Amino acid sequence: MNGQPETAVFVDLENIYIGFRHQYGRDLTADELVEKARSFGGVKFINVYADFSELTYPEHFKLELDNEGVQAINVPKDRDREGRPTKNKIDMRMAVDVLRTLAFRKEITRYVLLTGDKIFLDVVNLARNDFGKEVLICGLEGTVAQVLKDVAVYVPFSADTAVDERLERFIKLFDRLERELLEGTYHYIGWKLVIDKLMEEPEMGFGAWTEARDFFERIKRDGRLILKYYPGESREIEGYRLDRRNPLVRKVLGLEPKSLEQTTAPLTGLPNGRSL
Repeated sequence: MNGQPETAVFVDLENIYIGFRHQYGRDLTADELVEKARSFGGVKFINVYADFSELTYPEHFKLELDNEGVQAINVPKDRDREGRPTKNKIDMRMAVDVLRTLAFRKEITRYVLLTGDKIFLDVVNLARNDFGKEVLICGLEGTVAQVLKDVAVYVPFSADTAVDERLERFIKLFDRLERELLEGTYHYIGWKLVIDKLMEEPEMGFGAWTEARDFFERIKRDGRLILKYYPGESREIEGYRLDRRNPLVRKVLGLEPKSLEQTTAPLTGLPNGRSL
């Protein structure tokens, strides 16, 4: 592969996903995760470890990983009678798979661990010192243990700026639609209106209506903190509005935390005087 070392990628999804949300104010997409994992080059396989039954992740996240040819490995957590997690087996399973690869996949010369958890320190040292492997640690700034940075090559996990720019434009567009709704331009903000407006914005970069539709569907799934769903009164309609409590929405629109109560006030303008 163009002289690139044969590489295995192991992803501690909980560590990366939650760290990404805290740093960027939005959810990590499966596409972004896979693109980052493959960016190291020479990748033979990607293993992603998580308890996918948790509400932390969108329902479709595992399916999208599967469709990308990624091994999305479900590791259920032990829970008490109230359903609270009591033991996290994800780190152990990931460590065991790294050791198994070291033992049986001699051709793998580079190991990339997407995590910041210092529990992997012994595994990293074993791979480097006893097996002579190159080890890279990739994680979110502020979430990676210093001991891991000290013993391996550290690569920051950063957001796809193109995704962030498009999201920012979308939020500003939707904010404008809400203002026009209050002025009486629209009765409600439905999915077709949103997609049509996306197509009218050259900066959004959509070449086909289906592309804009797929983007909006992804926003509804991945960005459920950005949008809210409301049924109509006389007939079933989808009416949407921004969730102005969301950190990314507040950041883009320049909203102060103290204005939270104002920004979640009922939004009027629906048929028959219905409020949102």
